[in-house]
Amino acid sequence: MTTASRLIQSPPRSSLAETFVIIAAVILLSAIPFSHRMSSRAAALAALLVFVASIVKGNQAFHLALFTAALTIMPLLHSSLHDWPLNLVIPLLIYLVVVLAVPRYRRSLSWLRIGRFGKDIILLVITTAAISSIALYIWSRVLNPDLSMHLKYIPDMPIWLFPLAGLVFSAFNAAIEEFVFRGVTMQALDSAIGPGIISIVLQAWPFGAMHYLEGFPNGAWGLAMTFVYGIMLGGLRRRAQGIFAPWIAHVCADMMIFAILAGLVLRQ
Repeated sequence: MTTASRLIQSPPRSSLAETFVIIAAVILLSAIPFSHRMSSRAAALAALLVFVASIVKGNQAFHLALFTAALTIMPLLHSSLHDWPLNLVIPLLIYLVVVLAVPRYRRSLSWLRIGRFGKDIILLVITTAAISSIALYIWSRVLNPDLSMHLKYIPDMPIWLFPLAGLVFSAFNAAIEEFVFRGVTMQALDSAIGPGIISIVLQAWPFGAMHYLEGFPNGAWGLAMTFVYGIMLGGLRRRAQGIFAPWIAHVCADMMIFAILAGLVLRQ
């Protein structure tokens, strides 16, 4: 594998019409976490219309519009598809199957690259992981949030399985979220408005919004924290020109989340 093939290449710039489709998809993606039952149906209809427009208007819009449509429509088919991890896994699988199966869209998939991992990137990963882990610990200790919704995801198991379970959870959850936000979403925004700071900031907003109701951290502080964290991960992805570095940093933060929850379980 050549060095160039390991790096994310900037996607072609979208037309004005395709840019509008991409921005509409980002707005819908940001609004989904706040949707109630009736508004969820309206959001699904809007996402379907955006998806149809993306087929007509270009390749890059199709990526984000397809994922957004799947994300809004699938929970309407069964209530279990509204909960983690199926709420993101199923739409992501639908997206990957369709895009990889159709040559036109497979050729325009540029975000699935390892990227660089030199000394400068390693230092940035360590810094990002340390800042996020400290922030998560402070949030859990100072605000004393209700974590019952998160504790239900930790099954009864022998204590020796906790490290392995924590590693599996962290690697899996980080991969899903990085693929969605630093992958699909950021590629579309780079195409719409160029690979600058604005696309990094905009991809972080739906990432923060997703954590508002049920994320770790959640609430207003959680939204603010994950928004800033999303900007950090987006910057890391841009600097490394690949998805591997932000994934590693995200794994470290998720391991801190699991450690906090595991500590609560083991003290019960």
